[in-house]
Amino acid sequence: MGLTTSLFPKQNCPPAQKACLAAPNGGTPEVSDEFLDKLTVYTQTLAVPRRREWDTPELKQGEALFTQFGCSACHVKSLKTGDHPLPELRNQTIHPLTDLLLHDMGPGLADGRPDHQAGPSEWRTPPLWGLGMIPMANQHEHLLHDGRARGPAEAILWHGGEAEGAKEAFSECSGSGPGGAGGVSAVAVGESCDPGAEGAPRR
Repeated sequence: MGLTTSLFPKQNCPPAQKACLAAPNGGTPEVSDEFLDKLTVYTQTLAVPRRREWDTPELKQGEALFTQFGCSACHVKSLKTGDHPLPELRNQTIHPLTDLLLHDMGPGLADGRPDHQAGPSEWRTPPLWGLGMIPMANQHEHLLHDGRARGPAEAILWHGGEAEGAKEAFSECSGSGPGGAGGVSAVAVGESCDPGAEGAPRR
């Protein structure tokens, strides 16, 4: 939000960002530790969207393809929380579809800007829970760190590096090759792509 805290006491305003440098200062820091603690608890305990239509044939097929293509190597289905101070979050099995780790996603997604110890092509696996609610909640479907992908299918096709094999398996799927954008979009939400069809990956 561009607000300073005791954890990040300095504004991140490069010299080129004149408006940022000229913005009013709300104090030092602008957010007190007490308020930051309350905000942290609030964001930690927000519920994730309830899983919808979880028992449909389309979703089951999508889950099978998700694993078959290799997506689940990084977008891990289940994790278990540790010894969290809040009992509501302690030792809970969750299903965020992420391993919360950094991966080299190749030059196509590199932004030329290292962040702490992460290189310019390294990105943390984003959780996918609630992905289907994005169009309704955000009134758009732009994905990836800079919003370049117009939906899940394009986001997958931007994958590279460690995810190159999963991307290739996805794009080789029946109806999702060049010129098959409709098929690609359908596969991305688990609605098509027969694993036994001609052109489908057999891995």
